[in-house]
Parts: sequence; structure tokens; C-alpha cells
Amino acid sequence: MPILTPELSQILRALCGLVVFIGMVWLLSENRRAFPMRAVLTGLIAQIGLAVLLTRLPPLTAALGAVAHAVDAVQSAAVQGAIFVFGYLGGGAQPFVRAEGGASTFIFALQALPALLLVSALAALLWHVGVLRWIVRGAAWGFGRVFGVSGPVGVSVSACIFLGMIESPLLVRPLLPKLTRGELFILMVDGMSVVAGSMMILLGAMMSRHMPDAFTHLLIASLISTPMAIGLARILVPDAGSGQLLALDLRSPYRSGMDALTQGTLSAVHMAVNIAALLIVFIGLIALVNMGLKAAPIGPEPLTLGRILGWLFTPVAWLMGAPATDLQTVGSLLGAKVSMNEVVAYGQLSALPTEALTPKGLLIATYALCSFGNIGSVAILIGTLSALVPERADEFVELGFKALFCAFLTSCMTGSVIGLVSTLP
Repeated sequence: MPILTPELSQILRALCGLVVFIGMVWLLSENRRAFPMRAVLTGLIAQIGLAVLLTRLPPLTAALGAVAHAVDAVQSAAVQGAIFVFGYLGGGAQPFVRAEGGASTFIFALQALPALLLVSALAALLWHVGVLRWIVRGAAWGFGRVFGVSGPVGVSVSACIFLGMIESPLLVRPLLPKLTRGELFILMVDGMSVVAGSMMILLGAMMSRHMPDAFTHLLIASLISTPMAIGLARILVPDAGSGQLLALDLRSPYRSGMDALTQGTLSAVHMAVNIAALLIVFIGLIALVNMGLKAAPIGPEPLTLGRILGWLFTPVAWLMGAPATDLQTVGSLLGAKVSMNEVVAYGQLSALPTEALTPKGLLIATYALCSFGNIGSVAILIGTLSALVPERADEFVELGFKALFCAFLTSCMTGSVIGLVSTLP
């Protein structure tokens, strides 16, 4: 009987992976001597503890699923506005019959960006009437005690789980210029470490063939990724924060509720234009790289950026504790997520034969892919934050790919942790 069984090997690799992932971030830290031990231990303990609670208590997972489904009402309301303005291009009834296997009718600019306008307007209104200002003060106390972050950071981080990386900074927009470099970095890392509630519903539907309760798993993945996103961000940019945000003047800058709605909407228009333009450029550049790679005479299949990243990420899958037979597949999926986006990666995962991955490999891949951590999201995040705080655009550009690095490793740690928890009796 072998001393090291496959299951024990997977556990040891996952434990080793947690240490290696943290060490990789520390090696790139802006100040390796200022290791934030409290933030890292708090994030790791919270990540593991939440994983155990949320996967072992069915009533709790059911309640979380109900909450996340309710958040999708905002997206549905925005779609109604888009349909009124753009008709079938905004998601309304199509004036034609779509051919089987035809192109997707989803138009990002007309069906996804309208939600940004609605959330921006609502956030401005809620800030004006005082609701969000009260939440900022409350979150400053709660998150400050547990994670050592300020109120605005805590509000944005908690909102990311349901609203996403674009809309959540809008909730604390008046305070963004006052945040320190490290606090802004936490927002960037966390924004790319989770997925929004509306995206969870889309991805859950895509994964239903392989995993009927995929939506709940995606929600849990975002919840347990948040603590470690804060911890890893603190390692790379060890900034204690200003500690003075509660003393700021939190009065509304708007003259009335209607003025808040108007200004919130108009500011989001500028942001939406930035996001659309940066997406065109970044996705176009990836396509250009793939065109060049196809000319390389390597192997029977065309060489792409996704395949190269897949090869590179196979060792990462090994460190996550994925079963040996799943390493190449999980690595390729991670490469697709980073080079393209999570929708493409989950689409590839859902298209795999049911026997292509072991149950544990499928579980690890589902959790590790659950984030906005991809090259395109860097462009979106830089465009969003630069539009909100233009005077600090250079900082966002400098921190963009560092945030992607931390977000990717956060997702890897989430995959490792869920693999470990799945082995518990």
C-alpha cells in the first residue's frame, strides 16, 4: 500500500500552493519588510472558515442564493430602459428568427453598459438622501475591526460581490480622491477577484449541465475570495491607509434628488465611453497577437495566446491540488480566463464532455475561474477609476496589472481552499 495516496498528494500540493501563492505576491511587494501578518492571517482564516460554513450548512447557502438572485432585479430594470431606447438591440424581442447555432445577439455596449447608468444614478441619489453616507460610517467600524480597512473600502468591497467591479466604486465616489494608494489597490484587486450577481446568474446557467447548483457555488466563490483579496493586496502594496476618512465632510454635493440622478447619470456616460473604447483596443490587441502566433509552425493545431497560457498555468493547477489527470485541462481553462474572460472560460468548461474532469477537478475549476481577473478587465477597471478620479489616472495604470496578478492568485487560493474543504469528512 503506497504511503502517499493520490488524495493525500492533492492535499499536500494544495497546502503547498497556498504558501507559494502568498510568497509570489510577497516577492513583488513594494516593501517586503512590511509584511502585513494580521491582514494575511485574517484573510486566510476567513477564507477557509467561510468555505467550511458556506459549503457545509445548506440553509445558509440557500439563503445566500436568494439574496444574490434578488440583486439581479437592478440588471433587469436596466434592460427595460435599454429596450425602450434601443429596441431589440437592447435585448428586446427580435424581429427575425435566429438560425440554429447563429451568432450571439448579446451586444455589450447596448445590453451591459446601461446597468452602469442606472446604478450610477441610484448611487448618487442614495448618497444625497444619506443612506450611503450612513453605511460608510457603519462599515468603517465593522471592517476596520475585522480587516483593518476604512469604511469606503469596506463598502466598495462588500458591494463588489453583488454589483461588480464597475458599479461598486460608484457607491463611495465622493471619497475616492481621498483614498491612499494601498486603499485604491484593494478596490482594484477585489474588483477583479469576484464576479457580479448578474454575471453569476449567466455563468450558473452555462454550467447547469455539469453542475446543477452552479449558481450557489459561484456565489460562495466570490464570498470566500474577498478576504484573501484584501490580504494579498496588502502584501503587494502594504499601505495602512489614511485613518482619517471618518472626519471627512460627508454632506451631499447635489442640490436635490433630481440633480443627484442627473449628475450620476451624466458622469456614468463618460465612464461607459471609456470602458467601451478600452475594450475595443485590448481585445483587438489580443486578436492581433493570436494572428501572429498562428503563423508559427508549432504542432498540428494553431498556436494561440490561450494555449500558451494554458501550458504556463499547468504548474499552477498542480499547486492548487487538482487531480493529476485534470492538470492540463484546468491549466488551459485558467489561460482562457486570463487571456480572454470568464465567460469564454466557463463556456469552454461547459462544453467539455462530462468525463473530461473528475468531480474534484470540476469543483476546483469552477471556483478558480470565478472572477473578473483577465486582461480586458484591467482595461475596464483603469477606465472606470480614471473617469472617477482623473487626477490619479497614472496610479491606476501603474497598478492595473499588479492588481490582475493579485486577483489571479486570489482565485487560485480559492480553488485550493475549496479542494481542501471538499476532502473533509
